[in-house]
Amino acid sequence: MALTDLLQAIETEADADRARAADEAAAAAAAVVEDARRDAGALEAELTDAGAAEGRRAAAHELALARLDAAATIRSAREEAFMSLLSGIRDELAAVRETSAYPKLFHALVAESRAVLPGAWELHVDPRDADLAGGVGYGLRVQPALDGWGGVELASDDGRTVRNTLEERLANAELLLRQRLAERLK
Repeated sequence: MALTDLLQAIETEADADRARAADEAAAAAAAVVEDARRDAGALEAELTDAGAAEGRRAAAHELALARLDAAATIRSAREEAFMSLLSGIRDELAAVRETSAYPKLFHALVAESRAVLPGAWELHVDPRDADLAGGVGYGLRVQPALDGWGGVELASDDGRTVRNTLEERLANAELLLRQRLAERLK
């Protein structure tokens, strides 16, 4: 399975999670607003005498507080949805080494890293990837020094490094994932 297919599968699963979270957040927010409207209406009806103006101000205040509460509930639900999405992606990426697609992905990560840092001389890999590195690490000293989901770190003589691990790529994609989720939950 190619990285694109894996990410597509993750995104499809995340879409379902986001839709469910958006529905739950919308229902909770609607209930809070409805309760506040009902309370405000009841309060307004009770205060039709000389204190009616004060009652309307209190009702407006209650409604404003309910709207703030609803907005906070929605924000919280969206954050929960994002954390759920991120957790699912982490689980998928943590297991990718065990798939048949991983060797091709590993080779692509090495090739990308070498293109960025062609003068590199040392390739850091997870010890579980040492055999894979032997096939693509020609001209490089392979060091089994990483511990992670997969990927590589390339180092050159001048101290520059390229960290091209699955964890690093997810960290770099986190803002984009957050933006895409926010767009879908609108």
